[in-house]
Amino acid sequence: MTKTKTLILLFVTFLIACEKNTVEYNDLKTVLSGWEISKTNLSLDIIARDMFFIDSEIGFIVGFNGDIYKTINAGKLWTKQNSGTTLHLYSVFFINKNVGFASGRAMSGCFDEDCGKGSVVLKTSNGGETWTKMFFKDYTNIYSLKFLNETKGVAIIETPDIPNARNCYLATTSDGGNTWKFKDLAIFSSTSKIEYVDNILYIAGDHQKIFKSKDYGDSWQTINTPILDSDNVQDIYFYNENIGFIVGGTSIYKTSDGGLNWKSVDFPFSTFGTFHFYTETEGFNFNIICEYDGGDFPTFKGSIVYKTSNGGNSWNKSELIDSLYLGMTYFPQKDLGYGINGSEFYTIKRK
Repeated sequence: MTKTKTLILLFVTFLIACEKNTVEYNDLKTVLSGWEISKTNLSLDIIARDMFFIDSEIGFIVGFNGDIYKTINAGKLWTKQNSGTTLHLYSVFFINKNVGFASGRAMSGCFDEDCGKGSVVLKTSNGGETWTKMFFKDYTNIYSLKFLNETKGVAIIETPDIPNARNCYLATTSDGGNTWKFKDLAIFSSTSKIEYVDNILYIAGDHQKIFKSKDYGDSWQTINTPILDSDNVQDIYFYNENIGFIVGGTSIYKTSDGGLNWKSVDFPFSTFGTFHFYTETEGFNFNIICEYDGGDFPTFKGSIVYKTSNGGNSWNKSELIDSLYLGMTYFPQKDLGYGINGSEFYTIKRK
């Protein structure tokens, strides 16, 4: 076989996700007017755990078995990258079109050369064509990566379980992920996730608190919330530094001054699904609906969409929309988002 034919075969092997069977959800027009939602069925073989778009066109998905996929045309076609590992990846973040990071869980009992080496951080300087690996023997998982530049970043790091000891930490790096420094923050480990907007970081803390950083993790401000002592901060969403929402128990609260004051808001839902505001007053929430039809597990029925035009004071509600489940979502722009659920890829865009 000639070198040219070999290269062609390799190219075809990696371009395994092609567009087909695109569905547009026209029945959303009455509730989510001004938006278009389409679903494309892809032959994308990945158990996805994180997604990141650099801009409206270039994006990455990472998942189990070291899988990394890249698109350069807004999800119409995905190319499998050579990550160099089969460890499960849980996070991906890019600073620009060339420099990006991915990270994942330590594994043992498998046959990959990386098993038993600890958690991994991958770095690319050429847009994902090649990745270098950094291992951390004492960590079991590194996820929720966020980077300000090529050297300064933050992440959630898990360590092996020790009775009566914390095993989940907010950590910072100043050397591109080579070393990590744990911060003395009591974060709420069961829902640990770093949220960010305009380079401001937020994370849920123990005892109904939120931690906020404006210098990418060097210092943290404690924000008190009105969530009951019996509950915890389960979800955080900030549109900008001033306007934000939190979920605790069955209650949702809103702040308009960066967390100095909170007010209870009477939402027609008690959890965030795909929760997104595209202006200070206009936003939506996609809630999936599951019901028991017999058997041990509930059956997925579809989604109900809620929309507000007055900052969440009132909401319009759609009928149940069969087969609509955005799954994991990412909004590179206020008026554009993407979702992935198994082999289904969604585009959510403002007209």
